[in-house]
Amino acid sequence: MNDEPVKLLSRSFMQDPYPTLESLRRDHAAIPVENGGFRMWVITRYDDAHALLADPTLQRDLVKHRHAVVEQNLVDIERRPKLPRELRRSMLDQDGADHRRMRGIVAKFFTPSRLAALRPGIERLADDLLDGLPVGEPVDIVDQYARPLSATCLSEMLGVPEDARDRFPLWETAILTAPSKEEVEDAGRQLQVFAGEIIALKREQPRADLFTELVRAGAAGLLDDAELVSMITLLLIAGLEPTSAIGSGVLVLLRHSEELARLRADPDLITACVEEILRFETPFRMLTPRYVDHPLELDGVTIPAGELLLISTGSANRDPSRFADPDRFDITRDTKGHLGFSHGRHRCMGAELGRIETAVGLGRLFDRFPATALAVAPQDVQWRPGMFMRRVDSLPVVLG
Repeated sequence: MNDEPVKLLSRSFMQDPYPTLESLRRDHAAIPVENGGFRMWVITRYDDAHALLADPTLQRDLVKHRHAVVEQNLVDIERRPKLPRELRRSMLDQDGADHRRMRGIVAKFFTPSRLAALRPGIERLADDLLDGLPVGEPVDIVDQYARPLSATCLSEMLGVPEDARDRFPLWETAILTAPSKEEVEDAGRQLQVFAGEIIALKREQPRADLFTELVRAGAAGLLDDAELVSMITLLLIAGLEPTSAIGSGVLVLLRHSEELARLRADPDLITACVEEILRFETPFRMLTPRYVDHPLELDGVTIPAGELLLISTGSANRDPSRFADPDRFDITRDTKGHLGFSHGRHRCMGAELGRIETAVGLGRLFDRFPATALAVAPQDVQWRPGMFMRRVDSLPVVLG
């Protein structure tokens, strides 16, 4: 085919992707880009993104179509990371009945009542972490607060032993945002080994946790060996998403002092504030690829059958056709329909837990330290590389 993929990733795109996404959205309903050595079509507009996320004909199982995908879409073999098959058989990578089967195994851990019961423990953890932070000198609020808050909450639910909780967040960060394919591949191998350790532990020492439930499902024949490993790694990776939302939330509020003042004057606005953060700084610039087995027409753009799609929630959530004045941060905005947790059958199962963690993390921080300020210029804040995640690398602040 003649559609030459554009090179989208750059230092400026990592720091601020929104001018580029605005230009793409204005001029192209979809455009081919290169990612991980493959041609993938970025979907830029809200209405298209929303419709395609709910389209049952789009497929997530790239292992099933791997030969066709490689033959048609591979454009740079040197940039293609190779991850173990055992990391690509989770519910995120499945369609139809297999997706429903796997989602059903973990669904009972994500009921509203069960998640609401976790809130007091999350509040205590946030307070304990804040108790240990220095006041009046720079501290990395991502490394010392957002990440341990998210990792500990996740570990308690999943059943990760305390002596292992400082390892998997590093691999999660690398597999999503490492700048080289070698680092991505190494993180994948480490996560696979770690999942094997978890499985062995839960077989010997079962507990009332989600990983024990998955191991039992495997023993009952509800998950095969690859699916079990993949579900464990998926939960380790996806469950750390609040790290991004809390880090971005702190930065956005410190850069918009008038909105922070509104939140301080009315703490009940925290729920709406979290939704606006998820819209304004969506944790994923792009969602992981979908496969389309039929031609797709989007406003005059023809995407051939057999192509890969990247649905840009970061672009869709800044689409002025859906959100008026979308580049303005407004914690009283009507954010209904934002795609911060995706949409459709693959919508994030842990969305409510992510909301709770982010609300508690931000609320407790600014209640305790209302005079918190950035310790670096806003333009000097560094973001992690990569196509998918939108995550602050480090965020030095001075608490006060």
